[in-house]
Amino acid sequence: MLKTSGKKYVAITGIDSTLRPGDDFFQYVNGKWYDSISIPASQAGVGTYMFMNYPQRIRLQGILDSISQSKNPAGSIAQKVGDFYASGMDTITINKRGYEPIKPLFAKIEAISDLPSLMNFVINELKVNNPSIIGFTVSPDEKNSIMNIAQIYQTGIGLPDREYYFKSDSSTVAIQEAYKKYLTTLFQQTGSNAQEAKKNANVVYDIDKKLAVSHKTKVELRDVQANYNKMAVTDLAKRHVNINWNTFLNNLGAQTDSINVGQLSYYDALNKLLKTIPINNWKIYLKATSMERYADDLSKPFADASFEYTKVLSGQAVQKSRGEKMANVLDNYLGEALGELYLKKYFSEDAKKRMLVLVNNLQKAYGKRIDKLEWMSPGTKQKAKEKLFAMTKKIGYPDKWGDYSKVNIIRATYFENMVSATTAAYQFQLAKLGKPVDKSEWYTTTPTVTAYNNPTANEIVFPAGILQPPYFDNNADDALNYGGIGMVIGHEITHTFDDQGAQYD
Repeated sequence: MLKTSGKKYVAITGIDSTLRPGDDFFQYVNGKWYDSISIPASQAGVGTYMFMNYPQRIRLQGILDSISQSKNPAGSIAQKVGDFYASGMDTITINKRGYEPIKPLFAKIEAISDLPSLMNFVINELKVNNPSIIGFTVSPDEKNSIMNIAQIYQTGIGLPDREYYFKSDSSTVAIQEAYKKYLTTLFQQTGSNAQEAKKNANVVYDIDKKLAVSHKTKVELRDVQANYNKMAVTDLAKRHVNINWNTFLNNLGAQTDSINVGQLSYYDALNKLLKTIPINNWKIYLKATSMERYADDLSKPFADASFEYTKVLSGQAVQKSRGEKMANVLDNYLGEALGELYLKKYFSEDAKKRMLVLVNNLQKAYGKRIDKLEWMSPGTKQKAKEKLFAMTKKIGYPDKWGDYSKVNIIRATYFENMVSATTAAYQFQLAKLGKPVDKSEWYTTTPTVTAYNNPTANEIVFPAGILQPPYFDNNADDALNYGGIGMVIGHEITHTFDDQGAQYD
């Protein structure tokens, strides 16, 4: 920010004045940056979101460092956030414990003797966010968006998506080998010798690949209609006798007579594989999925092994600092509590009002663009504008904060703190089943650098995390804000009418 004759101006750097903006506006604005920028060693890429994410984590670390060193009332938001952070920063204790926190899980897996006991383990671990072969959630019914329903979706693989198992180019093969090496390392670090660890890794990879055959591709997952298959539980139970949906739902505590099965082919395949794959192989697989789930939360050798695998996927050269990692963990597990603390320091009511004006103006401009479309009929234009101006706009932070009263946080036990938070999160999700959708609920946290369009509610959401320079500056001229956050606003509005958003009224 420059100050001249009592007035403040924003210094815009990076413009290539040797170019005419009308000839190549992208190069005029971005060319110097594009030619000179380098990716920080601790990051997977560079761009506006990542540019903002790093200082945002530093802001959150500042809050967390301060509150973790304060004396806070027991049970308060400050105590839970501060002690959770402190427990995660205590790497001496975490390293000393090794893989002790997941030994009880291994004991439960060893006790599995048949299909019912295997499924019972899967169910119980879902309750603490340790998913394996079944993906379960509660969310709005896409064809009756005022009600929450049970939803299941494809899961069960360790690589990012199905294509990684079937491509044979050198880059993909390198990722496959890195994943197998990761699995081997995890088994060795939990007591297997090198030969046994490698054999176990191959067992896991083989099950992964069998499951991946039934997965839909990323393109197929964009088809809203094809991924909506609401079925009666009675019909599903007859179709998948090995999964035993009645027992599954009862043991989850999910009382419902129907489920939306996002990807039915996956569960058809899983139902068969539960019988054809030996129980002992499933036990090896469940050990692997549990280790993968918790590797970053265990001692340094596990976190290092996880990073060695993920850096092959991401290209990130070095691990993030412990403080940056823990800021992300707190945002994931106690995000709304952290958001309350963040708002006090970094976001004002005036900024929220200013942002609303920007959104309203972009909305009006979008309506005018619809009016000028030559290819759209008058009736369709009217419907499009009705949807446009019925859009809900959520800015900055939610009207009500999440309830963390059931989360028990103890300063000395990081792993158990995480499990307590995930258990409470599961119970929150389960309580929504069969209930009307709470239109005030947010699906991101206040400090997160993001924005999203929620088509089932026809809403656009801009948390305080993204409402920071260079996207948004409450002290800047409108032109800069329209050029920054205005682009994001237009992007999110457009999702309402894209190939997916257009499927919703």
